[in-house]
Amino acid sequence: MAAPEVVLFDLGGVLLPFDQERRVRTLSRALKVTPEQARDFMRSEVHGRLDLGQADEDELTRSLSDLAGWPVPREAGLALILSVFEAPNVALWELAAELKARVRVGGFSDNPVFVREVFPDGHALEPMFWSAELGLTKADARAYAAVEARLGVNPEAILLIDDSPGNVALARDIGWDAIHFRANAQLVGELAERGFE
Repeated sequence: MAAPEVVLFDLGGVLLPFDQERRVRTLSRALKVTPEQARDFMRSEVHGRLDLGQADEDELTRSLSDLAGWPVPREAGLALILSVFEAPNVALWELAAELKARVRVGGFSDNPVFVREVFPDGHALEPMFWSAELGLTKADARAYAAVEARLGVNPEAILLIDDSPGNVALARDIGWDAIHFRANAQLVGELAERGFE
């Protein structure tokens, strides 16, 4: 198996472990709403539109304020949404940094750009492709085509590391290489098969 020219990491579930119920509990406590109201908010149109770049941080803040019944400050609102993320998978961030000596290492994520705020200090992904900037999620083959065009490489030169079997399957269908991330050791092994020892 040939080594890729570009490695793209997914964020949520790979570099940034997350827990939806953690955010539900945080929203419920902070806004004094029931857990079901918090879940309904996370299923609402505004949250989906945020991931597609069709809603901005101000609209998010207004929606959270409507839910709470009192004005939620912008920074507090962003912190509530980001509370879904647990401690970063530091070992993988360090692996990504080591890979940069050999290939371009970026990210491809179904998230708004402000998720960058939870990246560990001193770590970055470049290029970084956000669904909110593409206007498309990874469930849409057009998102992969847009990323491929911006990278300027052949599809087989791109390796996606993602925890979603659906995203992995779609990436492979369009000619990318892809690894279904399940654990750090498993990823290291599959990277070694591609020449990254």
